[in-house]
Amino acid sequence: MCSFNSSCAKLTLGAIYISKDGNIAIMKKKYMKIWRAAIPYLKKGRRKDFVLHTRGVIKAMELLLKQENGNEDALIPAAILHDTGWSKVPLDLQRTNDKAKIKRAMKMHLKYAASIIDEVLAKTGYNKKRIKTIIEIVLAHKFKNPRSLNKRLLIDADTLADVFKDQFYGDCKAYNLRPEALYNIRKNNKFYTETARKIFDKELEKRRKEFLDV
Repeated sequence: MCSFNSSCAKLTLGAIYISKDGNIAIMKKKYMKIWRAAIPYLKKGRRKDFVLHTRGVIKAMELLLKQENGNEDALIPAAILHDTGWSKVPLDLQRTNDKAKIKRAMKMHLKYAASIIDEVLAKTGYNKKRIKTIIEIVLAHKFKNPRSLNKRLLIDADTLADVFKDQFYGDCKAYNLRPEALYNIRKNNKFYTETARKIFDKELEKRRKEFLDV
């Protein structure tokens, strides 16, 4: 495995994400087709950098699955595809600061995600039963308080990704916030699993030290 700062960082980004130690990690071959199919949808989202965010969610999910007994074959595809629905949300709703419109946009992205997930996974060889399971996990990642561990793990991975370095500073830019202001928002993030909470607390402390050292 090579350092992210080395020349191998020029590898096709569709096949990699960043591991816990900052190295490039190669995504399992069986998920690469899904990731590559997801990228065009993620790039159409304008609320923030959804390609960067999704890489973070995949990274978070991999870390959680090392400690939690989730279904990887459902959760990695769910992590890859969970925000593809933003590709069809009207631009004005993606860029609004109105709370009611933001909520409407959130609901729309879930609605649109279902059909995109169905199409992408059908083309990559998933059967209807597995597709249904993955869609149900994705649809539960907003506005729900699920009991299923798999659904909870996607929520935790999505929330945990908020505090990884690349996304944290990407969100500062997307939402026009100073690091300290975003830190004060992110420190209120909630989690279902203790695994996610421990990783989050460590990463959040790193972000705090970074803006204090500036």
